[in-house]
Amino acid sequence: MTNCQHCQKPMKPIAANLLCASCRENYWALIRQLGHVQLPALSSIMLKQAHIGATGHAPSRGSAPMPIDTHAQALITDSEAWLAEQAGKIRSAYAGYGWRKAWLAILSNRHTILDMPTAADDYAALEHISRRNEAALTPEDELIILGTCPTCRHQLTGTPDAESVTCQHCRSEWAAPAIKAARDQRLWQVQITGTPSDAAKELKRYGLTISRNLISQWLRRGKLHATPTKHKRQYTFNLGELAALLDCHR
Repeated sequence: MTNCQHCQKPMKPIAANLLCASCRENYWALIRQLGHVQLPALSSIMLKQAHIGATGHAPSRGSAPMPIDTHAQALITDSEAWLAEQAGKIRSAYAGYGWRKAWLAILSNRHTILDMPTAADDYAALEHISRRNEAALTPEDELIILGTCPTCRHQLTGTPDAESVTCQHCRSEWAAPAIKAARDQRLWQVQITGTPSDAAKELKRYGLTISRNLISQWLRRGKLHATPTKHKRQYTFNLGELAALLDCHR
């Protein structure tokens, strides 16, 4: 029995390109999503015809705004390059197609694409592109602090269920669970002064959901070693302790 080249799970029967049935379906779903959802949305954002998250008037910085969103433009360029490469594998002339025409050519040649000997590598490359696109299309208030980039020390944000995260500064990519584990260790060095509600809101920024009532309950029962302040109902909380208690409470 041979393992799938993508998910490493045993598979039977053996496919020519060593992708299991589940990975083939997921790969195809990403291809459809790229052209049907992500690229049209990114194009609207690039041209500033659409906006992700809450809208508001930005303060004037004394200079004219960029006519296009350059971050969205970069994501579109990478996505288009991937589509052109795959379309070119079907027929060399297709490599010169625009992204939509290339995408339609790919959709019309499902078996050819899925049976490519390079399908495992192509799938991995598309996953990387898709994750970056998805992060750009996610409203900021739905992103959480995953941790800190080990390379450049900039803050890494992503969706709560992210499996990997790409640093927007140095472009390095990391496994999200490892980044979260390191973050949880560093939370022991982070303190916040405020009410139980303030502590709950701060933890939410890290993707940890806890109610202010539960924090108050821990305070009353002496489970939480928060330091009272001179202000009523305000304490100095250690986020690491709160995260550890929450982990035990689940």
